[in-house]
Amino acid sequence: MVLVVVMSFNSFRLSSIIFMVAGLAGGLGLLSVWIFNYPFGFTVIIAMLGIMGLAINAAIVILAELRMDEKAASGDIEASVEAVMSCTRHITSTTITTVGGFMPLIIAGGGFWPPFAVAIAGGTVLTTLLSFYFVPVMYRLMVKKATR
Repeated sequence: MVLVVVMSFNSFRLSSIIFMVAGLAGGLGLLSVWIFNYPFGFTVIIAMLGIMGLAINAAIVILAELRMDEKAASGDIEASVEAVMSCTRHITSTTITTVGGFMPLIIAGGGFWPPFAVAIAGGTVLTTLLSFYFVPVMYRLMVKKATR
C-alpha cells in the first residue's frame, strides 16, 4: 500500500503526510472510545483500520486538490484555503453518512458493536477536522522545504 501511494504522488514527502494522518486517525479513534468509556477490544482494532482508510482517503483528496491548484502548490496561503474549501463538501458528506450509518449501533447498546461504532464515528469526525487543518499545513511545510 505504501508503494502504491508513493508511486501515485511520486513523492515520499506527500506520502508521509498521508500516513501521518492515518496514524493520528487511529489515535483519535482510541480517544473517542476512551471518552465514551467503552472497553478496548478486537472490534476497536478493526474500527481503527477502517478509520485509517477513511483518513487516507480524505488526505488524498485534499492533497490532490492542493497539487492541482498552481498557486496552492507554490505555497500561497489564500490559494490553499480555497483549494481545501473546494473539497470540504465531499469529505464532510462522507463523514456525515458514516456517522449516520453507525448511530443505530451506538444507540442499540450492548457489549459488542457500540465500541466499534463509537470508534469509527468519533474517529471519523475528529479525523475530518484534523485533515482540514493538518494536511494543508504539512503540505505547505513540505513544499517550502522542497523549494529551498
